Amino acid sequence: MRQRRASIRAQIFGVNLLAISLTVLLALGATLFLTLRQEKQVLDRNLMNSAQVISRVPAVARDLAGGAPTAELWDFLDSATAQISDIDVIVVADTHSVQYYYPDRSYIGRPYAGSDQARVLAGEGAFTSDDTGVSGAERCAYAPVLGPGGDLLGFVMVGVNLRSRSQSVLHTALSFLLIAAITVALGTLLSAKLSKRIRDSLMGYEPEAFSLLFHQREDILEALEEGILAIDRDQKIIFINQAATDMLGLPPDSAVGKPLHTVYPRSTLDRVLTSRQSEYNIPLRSLKRVRVLADRMPIWEAGQVVGAVAIFRNRTEVTRLAEDLTGVRHMVEAMRAYTHEFMNKLHVILGLIQIGQTDKAEEYILDVTSIQRQAVGSILERIQDPSVAALLVGKTSRCAELGIRLTLGPGSALSADQDYLPPDAYVTILGNLIENAVDALNQTVRGVKEITVSLREEPGGLLICVEDTGPGLNPEVASSLFQPGVSTKGRGRGTGLSLVHEVVEAYQGDIRAESEPGVGTSFFVSFRKE
Repeated sequence: MRQRRASIRAQIFGVNLLAISLTVLLALGATLFLTLRQEKQVLDRNLMNSAQVISRVPAVARDLAGGAPTAELWDFLDSATAQISDIDVIVVADTHSVQYYYPDRSYIGRPYAGSDQARVLAGEGAFTSDDTGVSGAERCAYAPVLGPGGDLLGFVMVGVNLRSRSQSVLHTALSFLLIAAITVALGTLLSAKLSKRIRDSLMGYEPEAFSLLFHQREDILEALEEGILAIDRDQKIIFINQAATDMLGLPPDSAVGKPLHTVYPRSTLDRVLTSRQSEYNIPLRSLKRVRVLADRMPIWEAGQVVGAVAIFRNRTEVTRLAEDLTGVRHMVEAMRAYTHEFMNKLHVILGLIQIGQTDKAEEYILDVTSIQRQAVGSILERIQDPSVAALLVGKTSRCAELGIRLTLGPGSALSADQDYLPPDAYVTILGNLIENAVDALNQTVRGVKEITVSLREEPGGLLICVEDTGPGLNPEVASSLFQPGVSTKGRGRGTGLSLVHEVVEAYQGDIRAESEPGVGTSFFVSFRKE
């Protein structure tokens, strides 16, 4: 049976507690060692200074030279022993180690019990050592007592009992242990808070569960038919699923971490970082010529845009069907327009026959047939794309019903295998621009009503131009012509030119309008060859 792992909180708590405890113990151990060593050095220095000062007291040299201790010496040394906290015992002895002073008067006159006095009596000078006296182990400082002529009269020993020293060390160690306990307690508290914060940042999940959840969601994103591409605020790709790499023709493994435009130069996803606005149903042409619709949304965090994500939907097959249906729809519109127009013409012919003008009726039929044949034949001959040709035929017939003449501009032509735009984009651009011109001409009462459509494929790109002889635009409308809702036709209108502008931008094109009041308006759309 698999052993259950400790929770992330318990693991972090345990690791932090161990790290804090080891750090504190090592730090305090080193500090305690250095402190005790320094205290020992200070103690030795104090003992040595005291021994040397006492050895130079005149009363000490006088009594040793006189061969007998005096009460004056005893009172002075009793006072020194009581006042100096670092001194437990002071001994004054002559060259035969006979004690002239000891805190306990019963030891005066007896031989000194230590062993290191032989070194000072041998002329070694002042020094410190660990020695054993009457009261037990001691830390001692020895200093010679010299007479006026420099002759050795005896020695002074100043010492502290090691029992007192041990108590001092214990007190210091306990102080450090108390500091260590407080530090560990504070570390434990901070460790608990840190582990709770990490747990909260994982939304309450344990790392294993969080990792499993992350991989599950990543697998779900990989299994989607929709492509997903996400970038950070620096325009670097942070996620891309398999569907997106297939649609866009991007390298699946080397895209993450690279700048967006290095991997996909034609992408406009980064503009969402600046606009901070979502965009929906944006038509794209991928690196593999797959027709794609994209939704792009900014990624928000704490009120700031930290990235953007795009969702791609492959619409290649749907677009193909739409193109076929579009061609059929425009052909149906053309048939309807033709039917309506020919019904009017049949009424004219019928009227001419009824009034006996058969010659005029024959002439009228020949003229109408010639005009229609020339108009339709010119479009079908010069426009090879079926959807675009059907659109223009239908619009020509509709315009004829409204008393508007729609013609192809000189030199206009469009091949069937062109790759500037898909047919649906042509239909969107031309259909809306022509309808916009029709609406403008319907506002004109007098003058010639004419629309000229030009399609020119050149070595460097494609030019589309739609011109009308309408009333023109005033400067206020012209400056915001491509914004949604801007129209001269009242509320609820103004979406056609905005849609045209979106499609032109999606395919990296340019659009501009020129208008002169009373003369007409021209729209120019251009696409550069890649």
